[in-house]
Amino acid sequence: MTRFDLALLPLETAHDGRRCGGKAANLARLMRSGVHTAPGIVVMASALDAHLHRAGYGACAGLFAQLLALDANCAHDQAMIVRRRIVDTPLDPALAQALRRHLASLPPGTLVAARSSALGEDAAGASFAGVFDTRLDVGSVADLEVAVREVWSSVFGERARAYASARGACPGGMAVVVQVQVDPVVSGVLFTADPRTGSDALIVECCAGLGERLVGGAVSPTRYAIDRATGSAQVEDEGDEAVRLESLWIEALVKAARTLERAFGAPQDIEWSVDRAGRLVVLQSRPITAGPAPAPKVVWSNANIAENFPDPVSPFLYSFVVRGYAAYFRGLGGAFGISRRRLDAMAPALDQLVGSHAGRLYYNLTHIHAVLHLAPFGSWLAQSFNQFTGADSIPPPQRIAASLPERALEIARIAIKVPRQYLRIEQRIIRFESAVDAYAAQTSPQRLALAASGALATHLRAFLDIRLERWTDAALADTAAMVCYGALKGLLARWLPGRDQIALHNDLLKGLPGLASAVPVEKLWALSRMARADPQLYALLLDTPAGEIIERLQASGFAAFRAAFEDYLARWGFRYSGELMLTQPTPQEDPLPVIRLLQAYLRRDSDGPAEIGAMQTRSRIAATEEIARALTPNGLLRRLPLAHRAAIFRRVLRATQEAIRLRERARMKQALLYTRLRHVALELGARLVAQGVLDRPGDIFFLAIDEAIGLAEGQALLPASIKELVTARRAAQALQSTLAPPDVLLLPGGEQWKPAASIAATAPAAGNARLSGSSACGGAAQGPAAVVLDVANAGRITSGQILVTRQTDPGWAAVFFLIKGLVVERGGMLSHGAIIAREYGIPAVVGVRDATRLIRDGETIRVNGDVGTVERCGV
Repeated sequence: MTRFDLALLPLETAHDGRRCGGKAANLARLMRSGVHTAPGIVVMASALDAHLHRAGYGACAGLFAQLLALDANCAHDQAMIVRRRIVDTPLDPALAQALRRHLASLPPGTLVAARSSALGEDAAGASFAGVFDTRLDVGSVADLEVAVREVWSSVFGERARAYASARGACPGGMAVVVQVQVDPVVSGVLFTADPRTGSDALIVECCAGLGERLVGGAVSPTRYAIDRATGSAQVEDEGDEAVRLESLWIEALVKAARTLERAFGAPQDIEWSVDRAGRLVVLQSRPITAGPAPAPKVVWSNANIAENFPDPVSPFLYSFVVRGYAAYFRGLGGAFGISRRRLDAMAPALDQLVGSHAGRLYYNLTHIHAVLHLAPFGSWLAQSFNQFTGADSIPPPQRIAASLPERALEIARIAIKVPRQYLRIEQRIIRFESAVDAYAAQTSPQRLALAASGALATHLRAFLDIRLERWTDAALADTAAMVCYGALKGLLARWLPGRDQIALHNDLLKGLPGLASAVPVEKLWALSRMARADPQLYALLLDTPAGEIIERLQASGFAAFRAAFEDYLARWGFRYSGELMLTQPTPQEDPLPVIRLLQAYLRRDSDGPAEIGAMQTRSRIAATEEIARALTPNGLLRRLPLAHRAAIFRRVLRATQEAIRLRERARMKQALLYTRLRHVALELGARLVAQGVLDRPGDIFFLAIDEAIGLAEGQALLPASIKELVTARRAAQALQSTLAPPDVLLLPGGEQWKPAASIAATAPAAGNARLSGSSACGGAAQGPAAVVLDVANAGRITSGQILVTRQTDPGWAAVFFLIKGLVVERGGMLSHGAIIAREYGIPAVVGVRDATRLIRDGETIRVNGDVGTVERCGV
């Protein structure tokens, strides 16, 4: 007899739950009570510990506790590796031989089921019901070996870790029950007390065939309520299949309920089947545990956030961006004088303001609105946030109670602090810019090449310090733009109710001078004019394929232009599409997209960006004067510094325009900061490649930032598994990249979007002649559509085309003055695309759903920025 014969026990002798798990011990107990169940054996928990040792790990209980202590994302990825090793590691030959002998002892053609029996499973306080895996229809030794390993691996699954964390109960190990599989007519669950009300009525839920369809949620069950005294059964819900229970089956269920309640001394949750012979077979019995209340629904939206993060984000970025948004709102609350009591009440929502679905970032609108509504003037703040981001409104949450003196004191404090913050807002932005510039100076590529690994970790921590502790200076500009625009919009709607409000906003916010995002565009335009002044250089740049230009320039004698181009990349090479994603090469690393844009600029003979911007500025000033006259017709009164409507309007307008400029300045420095972070990460990645920890420098982005710091400092938890971790995360992200989640999601709290579990989106109607969105800049334009999804391909855009794209971040700014109109699937009135469109007076419509799928490249479209429509002229 081998040691693995000792690890297999007949099910009826599996009395010790500490060795055989709760399910096996319960089955042995119900066998002794005389209730019929399927025969079988138990692979005891010691076999899993031995298997883990073969796979290079310690015992199950300790390994589970280690995973539970990790950050959720890290735990998920490490558990994937553990599970794969469990499944890929062959069983000990002696155990495989013992299983083979058991199958050989059964009648030919018998199928078995492999079920979990975790140590601690089916306990009164934590049943772990539905948490671990079951494998059915197992008929061969090879299949049984795989089934045992897969059931073992489920102890480290997502459901098990979430359940253990919520209940504070960890499985101490995993045994496996191998039972003869019942061929059922009907299967179900019997509760010997109503779990909804606590009454002693017997509640039965059932379906045709195997019960896994019911437990897995694949079918809506038929529900019966049975009077335990009389045995009468009433159908409460027919479900999907309207299963009819025969009277003999009902009698057997009532008898089993009484027997098992006596045997276990508590109300039971019993899984059962009726086989083809009409015999009741009890599959398991466990105490009823109180289930959690249904999770409230959560509204998720990618409005505005998808502008900067359009694709699945890396684990590196995600690991700090969630904390960053919490710090963003918490810092603003403190700066504005919101009471500690309110901030404490906001804490649960603050920690979950953004999340990930199919790897993409989404705002948790439910939590954001909860935070805003908890602040004074919360309804107005929530409305301003929606206007700022383009998000949808949702019902307000319940407000916290506060006494009248408490509210008065808080409002007084806010009334003092808010003006103080905004009187100093430019100084705050200057301070933020200085902090980023200092970080950039310390992390130049030349310095990084000489830095020790420990210094690289210090640079990562310094980034986190700016992003998590010193971001309020930048956040104030965002809030100022949001609040001032909301105030301007409300003022105009109240004082000029008969006017086209959207056109008013567009006219007053276009052509803003001094926008930071316009500077790189003007510098690149200056380079193109420099090249046009030299016929030989002009011909070289236009006639040479973009991929060969750098090499040709180095071989030619255009030293002054080469120096100017390299200076442009050094000064402005941090501005590019995808600059916040961290994983996109910068123009310094790959100048090809810049060269293609430069070629497009060279072909343009008309005005440059500065001249176009100046024309829009003159138009804005004229519109401002016209509105001031409409608000205060008396010219003499308008010139007096009094609190008349025109004066108030001018002050609010100036505040809005200045807030937008400051916001763009902060956003410019954010791009510089994130680009420098990319350089630091890649330098550390190269060091880890040299150490054999990673295969490629870019693999660093598949680690969380804290994991990267741990590796740099020699403090990583499981350094030997890093390559496997990167491989698993890379494969998961590749899968996520193939998915297309909706822009707005409504999900139960704690759940992520899954394509198979979601209602399929209605396919866009290809014949739609008119599409609608929101006006971002007025005017009308007609021309051929250039459907471009990546700014790297923007070099093919020619003057007179209308750009149609999914989203625009500041990296698209260099394209805008080339185009005649703009159609964007995402964005709001104050999105970067809208701001830059107004800078150049481009008729623009944003928020046009499915535009890139409905509009064909090259077809003629008409954009009406005044009313927010796009017409497909050939449809």
